[in-house]
Amino acid sequence: MLVELLYCSVSVPSQLTHVDLDHILASARRRNVAENITGLLLYYRGEFVQILEGEEESVFNIYEKFIGSDPRHTALNKVHQNTISHRSFSEWSMGFVGAAEIESPMPSSVIGVLMNMLTDSAKSKPLSLSLNAFVSIYDQMRKSPYR
Repeated sequence: MLVELLYCSVSVPSQLTHVDLDHILASARRRNVAENITGLLLYYRGEFVQILEGEEESVFNIYEKFIGSDPRHTALNKVHQNTISHRSFSEWSMGFVGAAEIESPMPSSVIGVLMNMLTDSAKSKPLSLSLNAFVSIYDQMRKSPYR
């Protein structure tokens, strides 16, 4: 059974460097490939938002065993989880959206950014509940960048 899981957390330290993020992405991508997990990670001003997709056991294993015990973040909050009929990010072991996209003065919408990352089959279907929640969180971050 395929599931998706969306969570938010706060980084420790409160602002990670590009080097820190590169290490996080490299290790997450290796682990996700091994577990056949796909998804998207957003990091902005000390906050993570991530969508994981895959077989139920693998997603929950990654979430509980690796993410839940990672000392680089705290205040872990599972926002949404549900079963899905298809992957939205099947080409991404871990897509990434960072400050550059969020702070861009260009009037790009979150849907535009997201659509660039979705697979062709996902673009033709309605957004899942977790993706809708992701869009909402992204919009909030974009509208109030100086919290």
